[in-house]
This record gives sequence, C-alpha cells and structure tokens, in this order.
Amino acid sequence: MKFAIQSTATLVLAVFSLFSVAAQPGGGWQRQSPEERANQQAALMTEKLALSEAQAEKVKEISLKYSKKMQEARAANTDGDWSAMRETMTAMREEQDKEYQKVLTTEQWETWVKEREEMMKNRGPRPGGEEGRPRKKKEKTDDGGSKS
Repeated sequence: MKFAIQSTATLVLAVFSLFSVAAQPGGGWQRQSPEERANQQAALMTEKLALSEAQAEKVKEISLKYSKKMQEARAANTDGDWSAMRETMTAMREEQDKEYQKVLTTEQWETWVKEREEMMKNRGPRPGGEEGRPRKKKEKTDDGGSKS
C-alpha cells in the first residue's frame, strides 16, 4: 500500500513538472542575449568548419557585433514594418558574411554556405509561411487605387 501511494505521488509530481516546463516560453534564438547567440554561433562554426582558436575568436567577435546590431534593429522597429526590417536584417547579414569571408578559408566558407543552406531547409515551417509574416491585404478604393 505504501509503495502504491509513493508511486502515485511520484507520478503526479512528474506530470506537474512536465506541465510547468511546457508552460515556460521557449528558449529559442530570439530569446538569447547577443553574447549567448555569438557563443552559440562560434561553437557551431568551430564544430562544422574545424576553426583554429584565432578564427573561432574572430568569428565570435563578428557574431557578437552583429547580434547586438540586430537586437537594436528589432527594438527600434516599433511601427511593425516587417518589410523594412527584413531589408535591414538582410543587409546586416550580408555585411556579416563579408567579415566571415575575411576570416575563413575559401574551403571553409564554401562549407559554411552549404551547411547554412542545409540548416535552413531543415528548420521546419515558419509562422506565416515561407515568406515570413503574413501581409495585410490591400483593399481597393472607388478610384481604382488601394489602401492598406
């Protein structure tokens, strides 16, 4: 009898623990600090590209620089203009890639581009479909124009 009570109590405790973990927000990339993102990026690139210590340190510096810039850009996007935000992020990513290319060998860079493409394929469906957030539909006006 005592064993049955202990087993039931343990089971109930385990179920409540699972609910509390499930209720917490995800830790995803967006919730990480710029430092955490930079460390994660450097670790990933070090693993995938066999970076030297000097390369890994430089990659970490570059990642931190752009993680901070991107965080600032997200915070500044108070009007919700996701089209402009996407353009800003794309431009920053291109700048970051140019800096990575200066640090990596040609072979490492080509490997990284392939790895990144593979990761993008495997990341699963995104909110709003492949093109990102859903756009507001424009309504036609009587004069033939459109309004948002």
